[in-house]
Amino acid sequence: MGMSERIVVVTDIHGCYTKLMELLKKLEFSEKEDRLICLGDMMDRGSQCYEVFQYFYHIKERMQDRCVLIRGNHEQMLLDAWKDPILWRLNGGGQTVRSFKEHRDSVRNYLDWFDALPLYYEHERFICVHAGLRYERLEDNPGDILLWDRHAIENGSYRGKLVLAGHTPLRVPIYLDGREGAAILEEDERVPLMDTGMIGLDTGCVFGGKLTGMVIDGKEFYVKSV
Repeated sequence: MGMSERIVVVTDIHGCYTKLMELLKKLEFSEKEDRLICLGDMMDRGSQCYEVFQYFYHIKERMQDRCVLIRGNHEQMLLDAWKDPILWRLNGGGQTVRSFKEHRDSVRNYLDWFDALPLYYEHERFICVHAGLRYERLEDNPGDILLWDRHAIENGSYRGKLVLAGHTPLRVPIYLDGREGAAILEEDERVPLMDTGMIGLDTGCVFGGKLTGMVIDGKEFYVKSV
C-alpha cells in the first residue's frame, strides 16, 4: 500500500443513501483506485437503510481489503438486538427492520457479516475508530470506549497517534490537538495530515445536519460535506 493511494473516509451514514452517493461523487471517489473507510453506523434512523447496507455489502466484496468497514455502536446494537431488542428499537433500529422488509429481506441473513466488522483499523499514519479512544495502544481500550465514547471529542483530551472518529454529532468537522481545543476544518482546504490528536467527522446528517467525508491524499487531507 503506497503513500500515493487516496483514502476516502465517511462515517455515520444512518440510512442516508442519497446523501452518501452525493458525497462520494463530490469526493471523486474511485472504486478502482482509492481506499474506502467507513467509521461505522451505516444504518438505523434514516429511511434508506437497506440501500446503504447493500452498497457497502457489495463494494466490500469487490474492493476486498481496500474497503474497511468499522463497527459502530449501531452495528453492535443490531448484533445485540437478538438479546436486547428494545435498546436497538429505541435507537432507530425499527427503520432498518422496515427498510429490509420493504426489500423482502431480513437483517438476520447478515448477522455473520456484521459480526465480522472490526472495532478499529490502524494505518501507518492514523487510527480509525467509531467513537473514541482513551489510550493510544488500541488493545488497552475496552470495546465500549471504541463504540460509545464521547469523552475524547467533547473534552479534546486525546494526544496519541492521530485518530479519525465519528459518533458524536458536530456542527462542523473539527480537529482536536489534545491541548488547546478545537480547530474547524474548512471545506476543501488542503491541510498537512497531523501526527497526533483526533478528527471528528460526524456532522449529524440524519439529524438535519450534513454528511462529511475526508480525503487523505499523500501527506495532505481535506474535507467536503453535502
